[in-house]
Amino acid sequence: MNIYIACALTHVPRSLFDEHVAFIHELAQRLQENDAAAAVKYALINSDPQLATKPETERARLCYLWDRSMVEEADLVIAEASFPSTGLGIELQLAESNGTPIILCFRDFGTNKVAPASYANPDRSHHELQVGQGLVTLMALGIPTIFRTIQYYGQDDGIKRIVDATNSLRQ
Repeated sequence: MNIYIACALTHVPRSLFDEHVAFIHELAQRLQENDAAAAVKYALINSDPQLATKPETERARLCYLWDRSMVEEADLVIAEASFPSTGLGIELQLAESNGTPIILCFRDFGTNKVAPASYANPDRSHHELQVGQGLVTLMALGIPTIFRTIQYYGQDDGIKRIVDATNSLRQ
């Protein structure tokens, strides 16, 4: 099974960045240990370090092409969606377009939840912005190929629940 771990990186708060990166690396390792035949790919290993060696004028194009290729080759996309990310949204849509199952997971870090917001339209009607629980956008949560949505509460909990969901999908 080809597994791609999609995740935010650019806009992860720097105070949480090391913890987030450690979670992604540990998740990849545990998925590989769980299925020795699996090919687990993710940007921190399979595209970002390589981009650093390319001319700056080529990096955006190559990032898109390489990450898109990893999504298109995946039999499963695991999307860590705790933080907003344009790139993650693109990857989710690519997976959905290909009919690829998605395990969408997220954690409440206490700083990544958006507050409710109200707005007025030109017709003077007033509305509450639909933010769901405020952790993951409703549009992402509504993707039809989501196999499982997991809110986890720490690294060990998240990894266990994601690996269990991966095993469920295989059966």
